Amino acid sequence: MFGHQPSSDALFHILNSILSQHLANPIHKFDKSVINLCEPLVQTAINLHQKVAATFLPTAVKFHYNFNLRDISNIFTGMLYANFETCPNPNMLLRLWTHECNRVYGDKLVDKSDINTFNKLMLEMVRLADSKYMPVPDWERLHKLLEEAQDRYNDFVGAMNLVLFEDAMAHICRISRIMESSRGYALLIGVGGSGKQSLTRLAASISSLDVFQIQLTKDYGINDLKANIATLYMKCGVKNSASCFLMTDAEVAREQFLVLINDLLASGDIHELFPDDEVENIINAVRNEVKQLGIMDNRENCWKHFIEKVRSSLKVVLCFSPVGTTLRVRARNFPSLVNCTTIDWFHEWPQEALESVSYRFLQEIEVLPKELAPPVSRFMAYVHKTVNDISKVYLLNDKRYNYTTPKSFLELISLYTKLLREKVKANQDRRIRLQNGLIKLASCSKEVDALQEVLKVQEVELKIKNEEADNLIVVVSTENEKVSKERAFASKEEKNVRQIEEDVTAKAKLCEEDFRKAQPALIAAQEALNTLNKNNLTELKSFGSPPEAVVNVCSAVLVLFAQKGKIPKDRSWKACRQIMGNVDKFLDNLVNYDKKHIHPDIIKALQPYLADPEFDPEKILAKSSAAAGLCSWVININRFYDVYLVVEPKERALMEAEQELTDARDKLTALNNRLNELEEELNVLQMKYDDALAKKQKCQDEADKTAFTIDLANRLIDEIADKTDIHKHRTDILTKVKFGLQSIRQHCKTFMEFSYLWLWDKQQYLAEVKKYGRPLTPSERDDELEGVGEVKPLKDENNPPLSVYKEQLDKFIALEGQIQKWDTFQDFNIWLRLNKKGFRAGVLNQVGKWISLFKMDLINRVRNSLMVRRPLQTKERQHK
Repeated sequence: MFGHQPSSDALFHILNSILSQHLANPIHKFDKSVINLCEPLVQTAINLHQKVAATFLPTAVKFHYNFNLRDISNIFTGMLYANFETCPNPNMLLRLWTHECNRVYGDKLVDKSDINTFNKLMLEMVRLADSKYMPVPDWERLHKLLEEAQDRYNDFVGAMNLVLFEDAMAHICRISRIMESSRGYALLIGVGGSGKQSLTRLAASISSLDVFQIQLTKDYGINDLKANIATLYMKCGVKNSASCFLMTDAEVAREQFLVLINDLLASGDIHELFPDDEVENIINAVRNEVKQLGIMDNRENCWKHFIEKVRSSLKVVLCFSPVGTTLRVRARNFPSLVNCTTIDWFHEWPQEALESVSYRFLQEIEVLPKELAPPVSRFMAYVHKTVNDISKVYLLNDKRYNYTTPKSFLELISLYTKLLREKVKANQDRRIRLQNGLIKLASCSKEVDALQEVLKVQEVELKIKNEEADNLIVVVSTENEKVSKERAFASKEEKNVRQIEEDVTAKAKLCEEDFRKAQPALIAAQEALNTLNKNNLTELKSFGSPPEAVVNVCSAVLVLFAQKGKIPKDRSWKACRQIMGNVDKFLDNLVNYDKKHIHPDIIKALQPYLADPEFDPEKILAKSSAAAGLCSWVININRFYDVYLVVEPKERALMEAEQELTDARDKLTALNNRLNELEEELNVLQMKYDDALAKKQKCQDEADKTAFTIDLANRLIDEIADKTDIHKHRTDILTKVKFGLQSIRQHCKTFMEFSYLWLWDKQQYLAEVKKYGRPLTPSERDDELEGVGEVKPLKDENNPPLSVYKEQLDKFIALEGQIQKWDTFQDFNIWLRLNKKGFRAGVLNQVGKWISLFKMDLINRVRNSLMVRRPLQTKERQHK
């Protein structure tokens, strides 16, 4: 369905009825002259609305220039707040109407030319000399009121440091006017840093509104936004607490967010904002209020009343940026952003605002003299305005935007403040250093004389230390030589001891091998003794006339027990029984028999017994077990003796060698002890020498340091004695620096010429070249986006002619050759050199990417053409 605009007569009847009823209400006590102004004022408002709608038509940039009945109704909505105190005469009513027109129409306008045109229309309509309306007598009064409001905000809410220049105060008044209306929805449009949020918070504080702003997180979605809006609805509609919902374009993480905002602005009823049980709770909460208003408290009326309360108490302020096409696209997709809001366009700060802001912050710089703050603030404003003017020229010439925002100006002030403090501190440090240096120089001559005396004393002390060190080095050398000789002799003796140890080890090994041969005989003898005991020996002793073999065994034992080799002549059984008189003693003598020191005569006398065939333990065992054991013992003792005859000389030689080794070791120990004593004495002398040498070196260093200090002081005094060329050198250096900086500044323009290589969108550039044969200008691109472009595309953008590729490739290849001819270094005033190697490599790399872009696309085209057998287009083929 499409609705038609009402005629002028119908519109006049509607508006006149509304305003006349308000003016004629006796409660407001309007003067009759004011009431009589109603009809001409309504007619003038209708005429102005028609002229504004006809003059300011929407374009691609001014997409929001759409003036409808909602705008003119907003004017009269604001006028309904008037009473006898605010409008005591017709002139004040006209000023109120002028103010409302400026807020509704004027705040939507984008540039100064449109604002001037609108002011002329106002002058034609009401014939007033000044179309502005001030709610307070003057700017000073308004400034004082807003400063007090800012102080209250800082005390109760948070820190805010706003510079309240005229433009900022005007915006605060505009935002406050919107918030005071029943459906206060504002759209603040301005570049980043214009102060939209800060001014909104201050205006909300003035209107006693709680400001709510969403906090974006990584997972923040449409349900989270619904929950936040539902909380605001409950706060405003149920708890009767007025709030301000502040939202910036940076917080529109998803375009779906604007669907909810669009519904909020258009009707206030957002689909599925509350669950069913929550809706019932809301209806029950407002039911009593509906009854008190005399309205039937059904579900529909209660919900409608709740929405109306929310729309009256919840103020919505949208802070969007006009940069790019985002805002205009959103305005088309979500018309309530423009149609249901009062627009306040934040233009660039005027000269007076720039000066006020910079002067405010410059006053806080303690190192800047107070008399310099005004000229510096004016210069900062001039610089910022100059950049804005150049940006406009840049837009006209190159069709590209360069935005300079108030935030940029604030960053300029911050940078200047930082640099000024750093430089002043550095200069103060240099000045203090210079003052300290001058004080040092004043006392330098006196200190030099004192140092000369100190140097003389140090030289005498150094001479004494040198003599002491020389004497000690002679003693140390002598002792060192002595210790070296002792150490050599000890090393020789140590080698001799090692040789003796080797000989002893060899002899001990041989003896051990021979003893190992005799070991079986000893074991057999011991085993034979193990067969003897007191019983069988007693039995043997008790024999009256034993067999001859038993007597021979006992006789052989008697021979072995002969003292000092005296063989007994009586070897009868009686003599044998005598040695066995005490059986225990006899058995102990057998066990402890000295088998290593048997007399040779005993062995000789023993041989006949051993030669007897009957002298065999096995044969004798049948006659007497004790005699068999004694027989085996005698035989093995004889065998051991035979082996021991060979071992004994070796054992004796081993003992002699061991004694020799012991003597050599004792001698070596004595030598080592003597050597240790000498080395300790040498270490003591070496420590004394090192100490003397350290003292000598310390004295030498002190003397050298003193001499060096004297030399430096003399040179410094000689240098400073002639000060005639100091100022000349300083001037020359400053001149070189000045010319060098000027040369570098001029050269920087060369680098800026290649910035487009990074700024251009490669894929968009390639698409435009393939579609139109060349890249589009910004204005042509905007026209194409709006669907009103006049550039004719190629016949087949998927198969453009090869000449298009050749033209682009030739352009970038020529640029590459130009850059390759750059010198690596560039000198400025001889003493300053600029290294262009890195920048040249970066530009060549970027140009290479552009060349590769077209080459790869051309290769893909050729490959695709071969696959589908479609011929490439050339100029000749196109002509045919």
